[in-house]
Amino acid sequence: MHLAIEIGGTKLQAAVGTADGRILRPARAESPAEQGAAAMRQRAAELVREVRAAGDEPIDQVGIGFGGPVMRETGRIVRSHQVPGWEDFDLRGWAEHKFRLPAVVENDANCGAVAEARLGAGRDARRVLYMNIGSGIGGGFVIDGHLASGPLGGEIGHTWVWDEAARRYDKLENLCSGWSLARRAREVAADHPDGRILALAGGQGDRIDARTVAAAAREGDPDAGDLLDNACESLAVALANVAAIVQPETIVIGGGVARMGDVLFDRLRKRFEQRLFAPLADRCPIVPAGLVQENVLVGALLLDCNARA
Repeated sequence: MHLAIEIGGTKLQAAVGTADGRILRPARAESPAEQGAAAMRQRAAELVREVRAAGDEPIDQVGIGFGGPVMRETGRIVRSHQVPGWEDFDLRGWAEHKFRLPAVVENDANCGAVAEARLGAGRDARRVLYMNIGSGIGGGFVIDGHLASGPLGGEIGHTWVWDEAARRYDKLENLCSGWSLARRAREVAADHPDGRILALAGGQGDRIDARTVAAAAREGDPDAGDLLDNACESLAVALANVAAIVQPETIVIGGGVARMGDVLFDRLRKRFEQRLFAPLADRCPIVPAGLVQENVLVGALLLDCNARA
C-alpha cells in the first residue's frame, strides 16, 4: 500500500491506496494557508494519522503532490506562489522523518497530469496536456503515460499573456486563477453594488469567490460574464501557444475553477478554436478532468520512490 498527500493553497488531502492509483481511504480539509507553511504541514500530518488509523495495512512509501515548483531530484520545494514559508524547504526529508517511510515529492499539477493521462479523461490519448486552475495555475504534459514536462512542473500559469483590462502583459496565474477571479470580482462588486455578484454573496464582498462568479454568469449577469470572457481569452491564448508546440491529442482541465462547468468550458473552447494553430483544428479537444478532486492524490499514489533521483 501507498500513502498519498496533496498540499495545495485551498485544500489538503491524504489517502491510503494502491500503487496502481486506487484510493481506499481519503481525508480532506481546508488548507490553513493564511497561517503559513508550518500550519499546513501540521494539518497534513493530522490527515495522515486519520487515514492510517482506520486500517493496519503495511505502507511502503508516501507520495506527495505539492502546489508549487519542486526540485524533483531532491524533494525540496523551490517556493509556493501563494503561501510564505515554503522557500527551499526539504519536504521529502520532513515526510521521511515524520512518517518513517521513504518519500517522493512532485509538483501537484504533474501528479494530476499523470493521473488523468493514465486513469482519467486522457486515458485514450497518447499525448495529454493537463492544466489545473485552482488557487494557482499549473500544468503537465504526458506522453504514453509518462511525464514529459520539466522538473519544476509544466508551469503554464507563469507564461505571459495580454491583460486587456489593464492594457499590459501579466502572468496567466495573476489573471485567471480562482483567487485572481475572486479578487477581480470583489473589485467589480464594489463598483456595482446592485449587481448579482454581490447579491449572491449575501451582500458580503469578502465572501465572493470563483463559485460566485460562475453562479452570477449562469444567471446572465453581464459583469460576471465579462470576467469569464476575459479570463477565457487569456486561458485560450496560453493553451493555443502551448498546443502549437507540444501538439496534444487531448487537453484536460482540472482544479476548482474547472468545476464551473459549461459556463467556463463553452467560452474557453470557442476562444481556443479561434486561436489554435490551424492544422490542429478539431484534433485536440478540451475536456474536464475525469478524476476531479482526486487526480493529485491518484498521481501521488502512482509515484515510485524507487525511480527518484
